[in-house]
Amino acid sequence: MSSTSLDSLIEYTKISQDAELASAFNVLKSDPVKLTQFIQDQQNAIYNQIMTQKETSFDKVYGDLGRSGKVQESMLMYNKRNGELKNVREQVFMTQKEQADAILYDKQLSSRKNEMNEWTFNNKRDTLFVFSALFIMICGFILITVLWRLGMISSYVWGFLGVPMVIVFVLILVRRSMYTDNLRNKRFWNKKLFEGKVKQVLSSECEAPATGSFTGSPATSGSASTAGSPSTSGSSSGMPSSGMPTA
Repeated sequence: MSSTSLDSLIEYTKISQDAELASAFNVLKSDPVKLTQFIQDQQNAIYNQIMTQKETSFDKVYGDLGRSGKVQESMLMYNKRNGELKNVREQVFMTQKEQADAILYDKQLSSRKNEMNEWTFNNKRDTLFVFSALFIMICGFILITVLWRLGMISSYVWGFLGVPMVIVFVLILVRRSMYTDNLRNKRFWNKKLFEGKVKQVLSSECEAPATGSFTGSPATSGSASTAGSPSTSGSSSGMPSSGMPTA
């Protein structure tokens, strides 16, 4: 079938429909009751169609609103759960941090206690050495005095033997005292402060030493170390503050 015949058929169909519509309208126009009924039926159909569309749209919007509310509720619960997990993670972190700090503190405390015990022990050994020297000197004096009183030695020999013993003891006492006061490290017994001073050199790029670190100077490390440092609390740890050996 050609396009011309198809167009003619379409045109003929439109004319037939218009003719039928005009005929039906004329019939209805001749009967006002049927025309009114027809118009009422059309209005009812259009109204029902509009109401159906509105109900469908309302149901769709209401359903979307319900789903949106569910999504918002899920987001709120998700946020709440994230907050709970964050709190749990912070609690675990704080617990681990406290445990790590406690271990570090115990390690530093035990290390410092060991240093204090070592200082006290060696100081007592040094004191024992001084008292031993004193005891030997006294015993020597008693011996030469007894020999002098018995007439076995002269007073010149007594003085020749006694004076060196006194000089040796005084030298030992002064040497130990001066070494402990000026040259011995106030934290580590076996370390020496050269020239009696510790110089701390820091460049502009270097960071300052952290709190609690020891630089070797008793003036700067005494406050950072554990209580009982020999530079600040000699009486409590058995370490003399003046450097003199004590019992």
